[in-house]
Amino acid sequence: MHAGHITDQNSFLVGDLFVTIICMARILSIAILRSTGLFLNDVSCASINITTMKASCTTAKISGQLLTIVPTRPSTDPQVPTLFLWDGGYVKTQSPIPGTSGSTERIIIVNVPGFLIEPLNPEPTFIRLGHDINSDYFLEINGGQTTWQVPHDALVATCELLWAKALEAKLPLKSIACVNPSDANLFPYQLSDGTSFLILICRLLRRLLRNICCCLHRSKQSACSI
Repeated sequence: MHAGHITDQNSFLVGDLFVTIICMARILSIAILRSTGLFLNDVSCASINITTMKASCTTAKISGQLLTIVPTRPSTDPQVPTLFLWDGGYVKTQSPIPGTSGSTERIIIVNVPGFLIEPLNPEPTFIRLGHDINSDYFLEINGGQTTWQVPHDALVATCELLWAKALEAKLPLKSIACVNPSDANLFPYQLSDGTSFLILICRLLRRLLRNICCCLHRSKQSACSI
């Protein structure tokens, strides 16, 4: 997977990166995936127009592999953002071996409705030796010294956008893809202090619920004044 601006402005391709919301143990979290299949009206496609894919009435579905990412350590300079870097790995789950009592690990692949994804154009970066990142985390980067990174704030903003879309579409929680990773330290994603994105999604949910309650209260007041 090459670093850089992976998607173009109009089309989403197999192999492009995207962000979505998925569920683990009834907890919602932001996730970054690499697309492995695109489907429109249940027909496999090599690419899909982004506007068509993200429309609320779309029949587009995207399948993708769940990636592992590593956070940078906080900087003493408040102007320096926290970043997440791809470490070359994928989140895996235990899969039973048919006819035996054993299991094996496989990469998690989920299917997501097209309107519940945002294409991701990360920035290429060098795997550096520095105080903000441990280069030992990047052993799965094959034969190279580069990867890609995405700012923490950008993921938070995308999370807010996607959850708002889910509420607007009245999407049942059971329709959101669920995963059961082998290593709970890899997903949900965590900041360097161990704080998980699930904390952020819970704060967002509470804020959205407060906004809904305020809207309902204002509507009731308007109805009473008529």
